[in-house]
Amino acid sequence: MTIYGAMLSAAIRLVGQRPSVFFGSTGVFEIEICDLINEVAKDILASHDWQGLTKIHGITADGTDSFPKPDDYDRMALVADMQRPETWLWGYYHAADINEFMAWQDSGFQGFPGAWTLVGDRFTFSPIPSGEAKFAYISNEYAIDNVSLTRRDVFEADTDGFVLPERLLTLGLVWRWREQKKLDFTGDQEAFAKALSEEAGKDKGSRVIRKGSRVRFRGTFPAWSGAIGPY
Repeated sequence: MTIYGAMLSAAIRLVGQRPSVFFGSTGVFEIEICDLINEVAKDILASHDWQGLTKIHGITADGTDSFPKPDDYDRMALVADMQRPETWLWGYYHAADINEFMAWQDSGFQGFPGAWTLVGDRFTFSPIPSGEAKFAYISNEYAIDNVSLTRRDVFEADTDGFVLPERLLTLGLVWRWREQKKLDFTGDQEAFAKALSEEAGKDKGSRVIRKGSRVRFRGTFPAWSGAIGPY
């Protein structure tokens, strides 16, 4: 399947036409559809932790405290933890924001195996990690080049494929095009939202499974072993 079918179905519903080509066309309508289809795809990507876009990435300690994101990183999966395969009970503690991370550093608490957060668009740890870290993330590569069979983060040709159900593209295009033209799109938006909910329900979201007898207690980390106060 290719995105041409999704764009063609949208064109029939919107203007009653069957364009023979979209990408590469000089027609105003075709250009608008090519621009909108990537916006629609990004809306779909952001709405759910799709299994088809979920990947696992490993970070290996190299003596530094920060590491780059994967090239196709969009966001962490909602239920993902930063896990440490060497430990059987807990992973790295996630400091929700930079202030909490700085407080962790300033306290001198070096709880095993440590904490992490995003600083300067990089995964940053305290203390410097000595082992491996693994986490699930959502890839931004929703487009499939059906010639090379590789993935990328933008549609560039009518022959491209979509990682997720293509009917979502059709419904999203109809809604967004009518919205852009200041036309009534109430029913179209509802149809897109309903289809999105149905497909997300079938997909069930990402699942991170640890094999073997290891148990992961989510949201927990080692208790401070020293005295508390004075401050």
